[in-house]
Amino acid sequence: MNALITRPAGPATRDDAVATDLFSCGGGMSAGFSRSHGWRIAAAVDLEVAKPSGKAAGETGCNAVYEANHGLRPISADLLVLPPAELMETAGLERGETSCLISCAPCTDFSRANPANHVTDKERNTLVGRTGDFIEALLPETFVMENARELITGNHPQHWRGLKARLELLGYDVREDVHFLSDFGLPQVRERALIMASRIGPARTLEDLWDGWKVAPEAVTVRTAFARLAEWQAANPVDSDGAAFPGMGEEVAARLAATPFDGGSWVDVARNPKTRHLCTPECLKRWESRDLGSHPDVYGRMWWDRPAPTIKRECAHVGNGRYAHPEANRLLTVLEMATLQGFPFHYRFPSRAVANRYRVIGDAVPPMIAWQIRACVDWMRNGRKPDPTEWIMPDTSLRLEDLRRASEAPMPASRAA
Repeated sequence: MNALITRPAGPATRDDAVATDLFSCGGGMSAGFSRSHGWRIAAAVDLEVAKPSGKAAGETGCNAVYEANHGLRPISADLLVLPPAELMETAGLERGETSCLISCAPCTDFSRANPANHVTDKERNTLVGRTGDFIEALLPETFVMENARELITGNHPQHWRGLKARLELLGYDVREDVHFLSDFGLPQVRERALIMASRIGPARTLEDLWDGWKVAPEAVTVRTAFARLAEWQAANPVDSDGAAFPGMGEEVAARLAATPFDGGSWVDVARNPKTRHLCTPECLKRWESRDLGSHPDVYGRMWWDRPAPTIKRECAHVGNGRYAHPEANRLLTVLEMATLQGFPFHYRFPSRAVANRYRVIGDAVPPMIAWQIRACVDWMRNGRKPDPTEWIMPDTSLRLEDLRRASEAPMPASRAA
């Protein structure tokens, strides 16, 4: 299980910094580390359960995606019952050897997207506190966690507060923030909680990393992201995993064909008497009652000149959100969706089920942001603030030329979408 990582920067060595990834999914957070010079992944763990309704291990196929990109097969195990000592033995880790412990525990039962989460605290949420057992056993130099904002701001903050207290008792400096990731170059409106902790010096955050810098507003639009993807595809035309997109039935196809380009949705279809019959019964009901509901983006097209809406694990169907292409009559391809989620253009999604490729994308920590998180970890470990050339991930939609000095341009109006 203690496999080394194959990376563009060269082969990993035993002198590299060591990361361990709990809840590794398809490797989004690991991509910030394994693809960076001087790092190796010692172990990753994911049960591959299709959240939130999954029942059996292996459903998502995310461990195959992880292995295809990082050269390491994650352990398929339930972290509620896996003893930390067993993980350490499998990975060949000693206490204090881990440079960074990653634990992006499931966010499903914290997220405001499910109204039941406001009143019901589910067992899955205890995985946040369970992470503390692994921290105590491994005693990593640094610790990072990404989750829904409600981890911090929601109705069940006791899980995070308990973990924070354990971290502080162990001597960690802890920072907790809620960020719009489009402020850091992601071409998507995505609001997430980020925890950074260090027992070897001050904790550093993305805001610290970007201090003095802003991203150009046009850099975080769908138009820019797809143009840069097209440039890469012109030089790399073969991509059987990423070029795929699911088909659709005749009714859905007719509905999408009637949806105006560049930001149209079912509301526009309902507004036109000639196309209103194409709406679903639920949409017609809402139109007639003038109640657009809490999800007016379903069966919607993305806008060219805005960041994409939040990409979720359900992004494999146009009926689940604004996931249709701005002009083409189809869902975004796997690679288009992955690009908006900050994946490198060359990332592979070998899952046999196309829907699982989208699920891996929607569940992921955007690798573009993970690369910046790793830069913060480097800063915590060596005391030197990284230069922007060190925290712009190669082969993604964000480029060094997109950065502006803070005094040169206002922050992007990324939240308007």
